[in-house]
Amino acid sequence: MRPIIIATAAALALSACATSPDQITASSVSPALYSGMDCRQITAEAQRINARLANVTGAQESRANRDTAMVAVGTLLFWPSLFFVGQGQDHAAEIAQLRGEAEALTHAARARGC
Repeated sequence: MRPIIIATAAALALSACATSPDQITASSVSPALYSGMDCRQITAEAQRINARLANVTGAQESRANRDTAMVAVGTLLFWPSLFFVGQGQDHAAEIAQLRGEAEALTHAARARGC
């Protein structure tokens, strides 16, 4: 009975794990959103987006690492800890959006000749 409980808890915990930031793909964002900006504005917006992206990527990486460690500990040593996997804020959607905006800004900058 105990192996079944542990296997079930591990499966539930793995399904709740945070996605590693390097596995998150960019959302589709139209460069047309930035067509009215000049090169200076595009650069400033790119810097803002890249700073925010660095912050949330670090937070997501931390969460993914913590979830991985909790699953390892829970699976090997203390299965009740598996119930705490997946708690905390997931930034995957924000990372995808920011990456899409960064790509759109790059396209807008190229179109402007920046």
